[in-house]
Amino acid sequence: MTSTIRRVALAAGVVAVAVLCAASASAATGTSVAPAAATPAAAGPPTEVAVYAAASLKDALGAIAPICEGRTGTKMIFNFGASNDLARQIVAADKADVFLSADEGWMDKVAEAGLLDADSRRSLLSNRLVVVVRSDSTLSIASGADLGSDAVKRLALANPDAVPAGRYAKAWLVQAGIWDKVRERVVPATDVRAALAAVEAGAVDAGIVYLTDAAIAKMVKVAWTVPENEGPKISYPIAAMKNSPHHDLARRVVDCLEGREAHDLFERFGFVVLDPAVGAPDPGVSRPEATSTRLR
Repeated sequence: MTSTIRRVALAAGVVAVAVLCAASASAATGTSVAPAAATPAAAGPPTEVAVYAAASLKDALGAIAPICEGRTGTKMIFNFGASNDLARQIVAADKADVFLSADEGWMDKVAEAGLLDADSRRSLLSNRLVVVVRSDSTLSIASGADLGSDAVKRLALANPDAVPAGRYAKAWLVQAGIWDKVRERVVPATDVRAALAAVEAGAVDAGIVYLTDAAIAKMVKVAWTVPENEGPKISYPIAAMKNSPHHDLARRVVDCLEGREAHDLFERFGFVVLDPAVGAPDPGVSRPEATSTRLR
């Protein structure tokens, strides 16, 4: 026991002498002994940015998200749905960081509530309307007027009173002079993907959806494409939210979604890019003055 105590005391003495020697040497040379470097803290998880986006964008944004997450250091958390429902959620709770709507009208509703970063708003994308039928259908549609034939007993649309895809479809049918013939046959759906699902399930004879939705569906085919000069102007605006707790990151996500890589992927999924942002800076780099496609 005594020998153990002596060994401990001896070791402590050696350490004390070493410390005194180091201190003396430091004093003699005028240098200081630097403290040991702290172990760097582990990086935390990426900041979550809530992106509220129209249902028709689900596949395209799923492909683009990894690129923008890598460029902005964020984790994009998506809430997909009908633009009218998303706009109401934003106005009611203001939980979104970024809103990508399928029409300007619902973005206007959010702007009227004072929730948009107006300088970040721009019209990003466009789309086309198509008439789709099940892949095994023998129904022939050669014009809009054919939707008024006896062969089409049930026609799926996203809710034409509220959902952008349905409102666009109704506007086209009204302009073509056939709305009154088909309105009693319309089966309204919660959003454009639900209208597409009704066609795939055989619950309706035909449906009117976006070209981009038809392109990713496996059990439908395009029976007719609405000519550009006959269809309504389709516009997908995007904006960051003014009250976002991650406002700078939200702006960087918006910038990324209008960048070249996102542009190419949107086009691959069939969208028309309204603002190609050729030569757009990477997120975080100051952007040039607004182009004519940006809304004020």
